[in-house]
Amino acid sequence: MRRAPSESRSAPGAPGGCDLRVALVAKPGNLHTGVGRYAEALRSALQRAGVRAVEVTPAVPLVPSPGQSALRRLGLDPRAFLTTYPVWAHYPRADVYHLTSQNLASLLVFHPPTGRVVVTVHDVIPYMLRDQPRLTSYRTVVDRVFDRLAMAGLKRAHLLIADSHDTKRCIVEYLGIAPEKIEVVWLGIDHARFRPDSPPAAVRERYRLPDGRRYLIYVGSEDPRKDLATLLRALARVRDELSNVELIKVGRAHFTRERSQLIELADRLGIRAAVHFVDDVAEDDLPLFYNLADVAVMPSLYEGFGLPALEALACGRPLVYARAGSLPEVVGNAGSPYPPGDLDALTRALVDLLSHPERGRALGQAGRGRAGSFSWERTAGETISAYARVVPVSRWGGDSGVCPVKYEWSNE
Repeated sequence: MRRAPSESRSAPGAPGGCDLRVALVAKPGNLHTGVGRYAEALRSALQRAGVRAVEVTPAVPLVPSPGQSALRRLGLDPRAFLTTYPVWAHYPRADVYHLTSQNLASLLVFHPPTGRVVVTVHDVIPYMLRDQPRLTSYRTVVDRVFDRLAMAGLKRAHLLIADSHDTKRCIVEYLGIAPEKIEVVWLGIDHARFRPDSPPAAVRERYRLPDGRRYLIYVGSEDPRKDLATLLRALARVRDELSNVELIKVGRAHFTRERSQLIELADRLGIRAAVHFVDDVAEDDLPLFYNLADVAVMPSLYEGFGLPALEALACGRPLVYARAGSLPEVVGNAGSPYPPGDLDALTRALVDLLSHPERGRALGQAGRGRAGSFSWERTAGETISAYARVVPVSRWGGDSGVCPVKYEWSNE
């Protein structure tokens, strides 16, 4: 259980009181993903707390032409791959080197920094599913090898931050890392951006979304574990009863084969015109997309945290989600759960909320209350507390050696 005092408490911080330097290692140009939004939001929140946080991007070494050709034959872009699973970085002087995603831990095998290392682990799901052909996200043997190296790198970190208790459980179970080496710090949300709103008509026009429809929304990739095939089959059944219901799928393909398979499935089900794949959404438009929808859906069979679920709750959208991975932990009692992979149960949950708007409104209100428990200030405060485990506060310098940062704890 998480601690939950009703009042604010102090955490080590930095405004005017200390000189903690943190190098945040993050993949460049990644703001369209949950991991990218986490890295940027954490950096900003740490800086607001007074921590001297700087971003470090992995460096791409010069790969000999034969190596580049081999990667391209496997369908891999050398630069993109070597920033996802990096082998080199130029490190500034820092007290803490914080790798903001588990795959970046390949650095700890090839070129670790000299200093204390913290790694945020969003999930270890690709490694967990490595031997399940239907669900694995490995596209090549190179993906498999480098992800295994990253998992080995996690064992070399001084501390891991898991963004859910379920992710911590998986780290312990699948990697054999001691639980006392892992802190759980939930992700946060920007409540100024993600809130109930009335989207202007221009948003529908810009993204070619027909008026007079009722929309389901899913935000994320086509990773096989997201179980979008079941969602499409459920949509076909829902449309048998409610013919004006359509689906907005927001997010780049990432998995092109799976995207093609989903399009083929939608064609076979006769719902292709009712499925809108929107790859690139401006950051300012993403909250409007949630607010366009009548119901948000998270059908994942495995999930490390589920930031889109939290964003939907903050926007007051009723959420239907698979009772799997971290989702019950994040959503609490503020959503409508169903057994993962259960087509009949998913269909019933969607029809129920679409047919009874008052239930949707009540669930949306509960979701807003639940989302209020999460903030980036809280995430930063708990992260700073985690840093204190690897760099004692007495070594942070400054006027007092302790820098108070106020953040709210939820009553849970």
